[in-house]
Amino acid sequence: MATLARMAEGARVERDAALRLMRRAVDVGVHEFPEIAPDTLAVPLDYFTDPAWFARERAIFEQSPIALIASSEIAGPHDFLVRSAVGRSLLITRDDDGRAHVFLNYCRHRAAQPASGCGNAKRFTCPYHAWVYDSTGALVGMPLRDRNDCIPFDEYGLVELPSEERHGFVWAVLERDRPIDVAAHLGALDAEIGELGCERMRYYPSHEEARIEANWKICTEGVLEGLHVPYVHAKTFNLNPQAANVDLAYYDAFEPFHVRYGMGLFDHAGAVRLDQAPQSTWQPDEAIGNVWILSPGMLLANELYGVLYATLTPGEHPGVSYFRYGWLSPVAEPPAGLPTPSELADRARRAVLEDIVVWEGCARGMAYGQHEHELIGRNERGVQLFHEGLARQTGYAGLRYGKDL
Repeated sequence: MATLARMAEGARVERDAALRLMRRAVDVGVHEFPEIAPDTLAVPLDYFTDPAWFARERAIFEQSPIALIASSEIAGPHDFLVRSAVGRSLLITRDDDGRAHVFLNYCRHRAAQPASGCGNAKRFTCPYHAWVYDSTGALVGMPLRDRNDCIPFDEYGLVELPSEERHGFVWAVLERDRPIDVAAHLGALDAEIGELGCERMRYYPSHEEARIEANWKICTEGVLEGLHVPYVHAKTFNLNPQAANVDLAYYDAFEPFHVRYGMGLFDHAGAVRLDQAPQSTWQPDEAIGNVWILSPGMLLANELYGVLYATLTPGEHPGVSYFRYGWLSPVAEPPAGLPTPSELADRARRAVLEDIVVWEGCARGMAYGQHEHELIGRNERGVQLFHEGLARQTGYAGLRYGKDL
């Protein structure tokens, strides 16, 4: 009974939180005016190209939990997937007991890469000298074993990184001696992300790993506002470029530099009707959509009946980043009249290709624009919150506001 009472209380708290967000969305819709920042924000262009600041940012990616893949990508025992993140090749496996592991994909002999691609395998054989590892990372074989009987197999398994499976994702920290605590990292958003139910969804890939010739912060800016959508994605999302509601959103920031922004899935007339209806009749799950940027580089977004999921990581220098993008679906067959999961993943693929063209142009502008800063408007509050949170983490003091320009 106590357990049921706690569950009921938890459900009540979650609904109250969702209703508070919906109240804000309704207010924005009724007034047809977004939640805005106090002032414009100027971000110096060299902040996007400076190697010293890039090194500090890259360290955050190396030392923070990163959601490397969706759990459904290695759903069964001995499923595996190889991906790269912040310069590292990573082998992600599920062992015979169902536990997920994340290894540095480098042989302990001469550091070649034992695994590639994805699939199902109990053994991974290094292509250089055929040292063999199992799905727990243990060294289990090598040619001419009798010549090397002095090598202790139990000490030469693949290097395992701290990892945790939570909320439908396999998370890891890229430095082997650091702890991992995903709940603590998500903080105030942990329960909210859990409510999405991504552990019950299947991943449909859009981009395995798109290389983008742009600083990672440029890409993050692009997913924290909807102002560009009618222009960049006019064909993909069929929006009217004259639409006046692309910025009608609410915004929140959380430590370390998570940002959530959301909007009502209704027009002005719908907002007025909701405003006049009792809150007990409101259905937040159906009436509002949220986008979460989870530091350092994870994107989640409600869309139709599923969730967009992406990871963004910095590349080898300030002018390169990598974007892994896809769509999570709770069903194999879509609700009536809606696109299939594969079609939605393909739409996401096309949308990202449209974004990349613009982001790479922005990167050239940051490098060669010969003006001092970019200007972030008051109605781009999500972008402002991101820069402010990241600056607190790195100690960057170059942000300026309208009154100081």
